[in-house]
Amino acid sequence: MATTPAAKSPSIAIARALRRLGLTQGKGKDFKVEGEYNKAGERVRTYVLTLTRHADETVAARADDIERWASEDGGWSFTVNVRYSDKGRPHCTISNGAVEKVREEPPAPPADEPAPESQPEQSAGETAALEDPAQPEEAEEPPASKGSLTITHTRADGTLLDGSSKGDGVFELVKPFGFWPFRSIGMLGIRHSRDREAQKWRIDCATAALREAGWEVTVEIDESRRRSFEEAEAERLERAEDRAERFSDRADRAASASDVRHKAALGALDGIEPGQPILVGHYSERGHRRAIERSDNHMRKSIEERGKAVHYGHRAEAAEKYEERRYDPNRTRRRLEKLGAELRQQERYRDEEKAAGRDGGRYERRIEDLREEIAGWEQVVEKARQDGVKLWEADDFAPRDFAMYSGSWFQVLRVNPKTLSIAWNLRLMPKQVMTLEDSTERGTTYTFGIDYTKIKARCPEAAMLAFLADGKVPGTKSARTASEAQPASEVRAARAAAPKPKKKRSDPKVPKKVKVDCRWDATEATLTFLDGKGEPHKLREPVTIQAPEGEKFTESVWSRSLLAEVTRLLAAEGFQYRGSRWSGSPGRGIVHAIEPTETTETTEAAPEQAKPDQVPPVEPPAEEPPAPEPPADEPPAEQPVDEAPVDEPAPPTEDPKELRLQREQAAALGWSTGQAEFVTAAAAGRLYLHQFGSLYCRDTPGTAGRLVSNHRMSALVKAGFVTVGAADANRERPVLVTVDGRRAVAVWKRWKPRPVEKNREQECERLRPLLHGVQARRLAEQAAKDEAERKAASKAFREAHQRLMEWEDREDRLWAAWARVHDIVYRLQRRPVGWVPTDEEIERHGLDAEVVAELRADAENPQPRPVLPDLKQRPMAELPPLEADDQTPEQLDLFAVA
Repeated sequence: MATTPAAKSPSIAIARALRRLGLTQGKGKDFKVEGEYNKAGERVRTYVLTLTRHADETVAARADDIERWASEDGGWSFTVNVRYSDKGRPHCTISNGAVEKVREEPPAPPADEPAPESQPEQSAGETAALEDPAQPEEAEEPPASKGSLTITHTRADGTLLDGSSKGDGVFELVKPFGFWPFRSIGMLGIRHSRDREAQKWRIDCATAALREAGWEVTVEIDESRRRSFEEAEAERLERAEDRAERFSDRADRAASASDVRHKAALGALDGIEPGQPILVGHYSERGHRRAIERSDNHMRKSIEERGKAVHYGHRAEAAEKYEERRYDPNRTRRRLEKLGAELRQQERYRDEEKAAGRDGGRYERRIEDLREEIAGWEQVVEKARQDGVKLWEADDFAPRDFAMYSGSWFQVLRVNPKTLSIAWNLRLMPKQVMTLEDSTERGTTYTFGIDYTKIKARCPEAAMLAFLADGKVPGTKSARTASEAQPASEVRAARAAAPKPKKKRSDPKVPKKVKVDCRWDATEATLTFLDGKGEPHKLREPVTIQAPEGEKFTESVWSRSLLAEVTRLLAAEGFQYRGSRWSGSPGRGIVHAIEPTETTETTEAAPEQAKPDQVPPVEPPAEEPPAPEPPADEPPAEQPVDEAPVDEPAPPTEDPKELRLQREQAAALGWSTGQAEFVTAAAAGRLYLHQFGSLYCRDTPGTAGRLVSNHRMSALVKAGFVTVGAADANRERPVLVTVDGRRAVAVWKRWKPRPVEKNREQECERLRPLLHGVQARRLAEQAAKDEAERKAASKAFREAHQRLMEWEDREDRLWAAWARVHDIVYRLQRRPVGWVPTDEEIERHGLDAEVVAELRADAENPQPRPVLPDLKQRPMAELPPLEADDQTPEQLDLFAVA
């Protein structure tokens, strides 16, 4: 049996201890675990709130066990205090703080006939002084019994209360404890209590409330009586059928009532013309208003009944589909997983109770029910298999297959016992087909685990690639056919039989990583070569890097001058970076993977090719006959000296940068299969644009060709891949490729990137030009030109805005001087142009000399209000199409006509 790890916090320890007693945790349950925190947010005390009387009674009875279990589970110390109220109810507190332990004893139950207490003899005067005339001389008699009630519980029938009738007040007393009237049997009971253990705390609380109200209550609990799983399921299905019939009738009645109300609403307005207003003061006013009110009431009732019809219709539909959903094999398999986990939990609890010397009958009964239920649901799953229902499992899949989940296809990375690890990329969701390449970023493939019960279909990788090459996405039927033709077992067997590529062993003499150590504001750093295990390389000594004179590595290992020196040293040693980023920190040093440069590898491999034992032997040509042997009497002729063979020039090696650029260009094209075929046909000289705008493809020269769709041409022309040539003698214009288009076709055919899935509308959208191509350069130059014009316009706008602000400030000063002279308060009038104050007005109103000078200058030379330039954004102008490439299709030898 698996052992449970020790609790890592006091909350976990005390919660486990209380759950062992059968108490439930959470809001509205038996207990909650809370804590007190200091100002720094650290918990300083953990305590438990008991929420029900059942919890208090259980804790009071097992206080010592709770403290012992919490101490054994991680060594957490808790104190359980028990106090009792006047009515004998326990009140418990559980805390791990430094508190004093209090354990009160429960009060003794009152005797049937308590003996009178002996009172000391008192004098007559004292007795008269102590007597209270308001108290009766004899004790009151107990109230008469209102009747007898019986509370019974069996797992077959649940918890029921018998002996009550409507209006006797019993329901109001037991309602707070979960009791509810069951009209079908005419009794009160606790809902959802069948096939379960008795909730004794509810029964005890209801019993105490009834007895306090004067009822005689008898409690009978028999946990041995139960019903089988088949009986319970049969009853559930029967009740579902009854619900479906009942709700269907209610929906029909509500729909009929809604129609009747709707007709009544329309009939209430008969005799009143549509749009007729109420004639106020006319004798028809009252009747008109009553008709509108009746129509409104009927219409509201009609809408209400229509809502009821919809509600009951949905409930009837849910009840009709109850059996179908409950016995769905995939839902049943998920249900079996939960039941299996609960069974193992109950077995663990039973073993713990038996190990402690206590009775585990409660867990035994639950284990028996779970085993019977699991057996019943397993029969449902087995029957579904026999009926031909496909239930997906781990044996049905192989890595790199495609699985349908939630309407999309996802490629499988790993096949686990219970889940599939499928390719997952939220940025591309929803996507019809998600491949492992789509979910791979920087060498990491991101996956998501999906349960087998949620999978709808499987498609092998080869079949999926064939579908995608044709521009199609398979459905469940075509995928089923492909899966049956190539089952997962054959895929796994073929991969197992295929020879595994031998892993190229790396040379231990070559370092794999480099580490840089440097402190803040240091003048030197250390460069260390590392082997594959991350240890310093034994054949290379650490290198010390000195900072330039008068400078420091102020940014520690991230200093630009330091990293530049590291790059120079690695290049001098014949190494280059592998990967894209450094890892580590200034305190521990930063590490980057390295590899030998291609020049180094070529140089090291050249001497090996020059070894004589590796040169293949040269065989003589078969057509040349052997030379005749000379006669015996003639001396042998002198053999001519063989001339030294002339070394043929080796084929030129391609530039690695050029190869890298081609791969990047092919990956960045983003073409669909149709777009690639369009550009290929244009490069082969097959596409012609008819004089009426139709596009034809001539697979065979000299023929009229076949009509093709031209919806792809506009996007390809704007991206700079194709262009339309001049009209020929037949007034037909050929569709030609540009320099970028021919380059794109070449890299597409050589590197074969995966086509992008596009529909007809997506193929009309704007395409990305060729990476580092002519069109991309033209667009970059145009964008730079537009950006410069925008910046110039923005600068001109700011300058004009500044002039406008200065003009408005000056106008405010001039208007204020004019308004002071003419005693104007509100700015409703404009200052007359050319107005200048007289010397008397200047002296009387104390005008500023600078303002007066501005007024005189404005009178001589009025300044108009500056106008702001228009900053409306204009779209970037379309570039003229690129010119056609002057090469012929035969010069590339890529487009031979079949």
